[in-house]
Amino acid sequence: LTRYRNRVRVGRALDRLDAGEESLATLAADLGFSDQAHLTRTMRHYLGHTPTALRRLLAPESL
Repeated sequence: LTRYRNRVRVGRALDRLDAGEESLATLAADLGFSDQAHLTRTMRHYLGHTPTALRRLLAPESL
């Protein structure tokens, strides 16, 4: 059950990062993580990258 919940929360976090979410602390709180560090650890575990690194990967490239 915990793994499923975390996969859902990580997916929602990715959607919000892609939409331009600025605050990782707000994102973590909104998605039910205990804090920003918990969000970061969970995303690194499931995706292999931190939220900041994922934000850079999702950002459109400048021409």
